[in-house]
Amino acid sequence: MKRLILLLVFASCYLYGNAQIKTVYFDEDDQVISDSTQAVSYAIIGKVSSDSVYTVKKFDAEGYMMMTGSYKDDELQVPHGNFVYYDWVQLISPLGNNLLPANGKERFIKLKGAFKNGLREGLWLTYYQDNSLKDAIQYKNNLMNGEYRHFDTKGNLEVVGHFVNNKREGSWTFKAGRVISQYQNDKVVSTVRKSKKELELEKSAKKQ
Repeated sequence: MKRLILLLVFASCYLYGNAQIKTVYFDEDDQVISDSTQAVSYAIIGKVSSDSVYTVKKFDAEGYMMMTGSYKDDELQVPHGNFVYYDWVQLISPLGNNLLPANGKERFIKLKGAFKNGLREGLWLTYYQDNSLKDAIQYKNNLMNGEYRHFDTKGNLEVVGHFVNNKREGSWTFKAGRVISQYQNDKVVSTVRKSKKELELEKSAKKQ
């Protein structure tokens, strides 16, 4: 609670005289509520008089950052501009359970991208908790359109393909090139599998 109060005081001081500012509270279903004691998260909303959008910083109940972004309205219905989403860094126990770390780095950027008039637009990126890239996908009018890339935790390119209006089209490469499938309207029409040796021979031939 002390962290929440300090954040609100800081935000008010920073924006005082330059912007309109208010705090909005959310319940566990992410719906706006008036009773702050029942909130599981909250957002600080500010608008500088010269700006056309409302800047938003959303926090959980303990004051940890969840999201930053901007909206065209103070009801937070039309996202517009760059957004960044955060999540907890987790340690994996030998038993496979997720455990929050007791200290050290606690949050990481999980997802970032841009909205235009309420719709996803352009390049969206997801990340692993060590900040390495996980997925890269292009959007147009809130639909996946363009190249998609997926990387494993070691940074190796695992999947490459193209979307057209949220559907897979054309050639898709899986398992770092060992599987190549052709798609039409999101359905597989053919698949070719290659061994590691075949891939190594192809790479060697390209170098010559």
